[in-house]
Amino acid sequence: MDFAATYFARYNSLPRFFADKPDDNTSIIVIIPCYDEAFVFDTLKSLDEASPAHSAVEVIVNVNSGENSSPEVVSANRATYAALQQMAEAHAYRSFRLLPLIVEGTIRKKNGVGYARKTAMDEAVRRFADIDRPDGLIVSLDADALVDKDYFLAIEHAADDLSAECFTFQFHHDYDAAKYPEQTLQACRLYEMYLRYYRLALKSIDSPFAIHTIGSCFAVRAEAYTRLGGMSPRQGGEDFYFLQKALKRRPVREVSKPIVFPSPRVSNRVPFGTGPSVNNIIKNNGKYLVYNYGLFGLLKRFYELFPAMAESDVGSLIPEEIMNCVGAESFDAVMTECRRYSSSSKAFVKRMQDHFDAFFIVKFLNTFNASAAYPPVDVIDATRIILSHYGMTDFDVNLYKHITALDVSL
Repeated sequence: MDFAATYFARYNSLPRFFADKPDDNTSIIVIIPCYDEAFVFDTLKSLDEASPAHSAVEVIVNVNSGENSSPEVVSANRATYAALQQMAEAHAYRSFRLLPLIVEGTIRKKNGVGYARKTAMDEAVRRFADIDRPDGLIVSLDADALVDKDYFLAIEHAADDLSAECFTFQFHHDYDAAKYPEQTLQACRLYEMYLRYYRLALKSIDSPFAIHTIGSCFAVRAEAYTRLGGMSPRQGGEDFYFLQKALKRRPVREVSKPIVFPSPRVSNRVPFGTGPSVNNIIKNNGKYLVYNYGLFGLLKRFYELFPAMAESDVGSLIPEEIMNCVGAESFDAVMTECRRYSSSSKAFVKRMQDHFDAFFIVKFLNTFNASAAYPPVDVIDATRIILSHYGMTDFDVNLYKHITALDVSL
């Protein structure tokens, strides 16, 4: 357990759940947080119907609730856990070994999907440590997502690149009209268009942070997980925070084929993400405002100045909107520190990028409202703009199809 010992000595974690060792050939452990979610059995069926991996696979399902969970949720969770236990004992799945666990009464401050994901990922680390597999893949999935038939094979193929520590997967939501109302599907398409617009806008300015950060669509090697300090026990956005940390350490490799199909349904279990976004779009009668593409042009001008900043004062060239967001005094302090601890222009640029990172980008973008110089725009208009930027001018009314194809191809 050498590669994991320092992590568990330094960071708080729940005690071990499973005493037995995994199969020595285990290379993938899928973790699934599950809160009041009967759909998890469809998720497991989807995993089992995928083409089997070439090595052994385990799936840890963390059935979780908090001290503020209702008695109905606690009861439903216990029923789900009992059913999962029964299926695990019966070895009901051919493609993987199922390992259900249950965590109840988590304090309000910690209770949420981030803590549930962390608990399962920590357990996956222990299991990989038991068989000395620091390169083992911890794969994050959600209890309301389905997967492609090539799910395991695509992940294994990506993992052949031993220089990569963290991976993201392309996706599209589950647009099954037999399961979801058309209003929900239409709203989710708009939200997904925004996700792709945002990533493409970042790619258009050569941002190193242009990745999808979706909790059901990433994987990380066990040792890299420990070096990154593990998953953040946040009540939402834990995937974004973790993946941005990973990006600063090493480039993240993307599986370009959509292999995960998250649910499009309305939900308010987390503060942001698909569920609440779809809900808000429906409440606003299908109108969805997103960041003005002009703001990304300002960011591009800012980042392009970094090499020159290593040697000279170019503060007068920084877009006024960005300097207003950062503050001249704060910016000077950051630039001075980056110069002091950089041995080359390349190292300086990396330090500046690490400071003015994805969190800064979101903060900057969120300072612009309807009365600002770059007001939010409708996602339909934003999609047309980004498609045009990439040279796509002959597109029809199915903007979702075009932006999805473009995003998957880049």
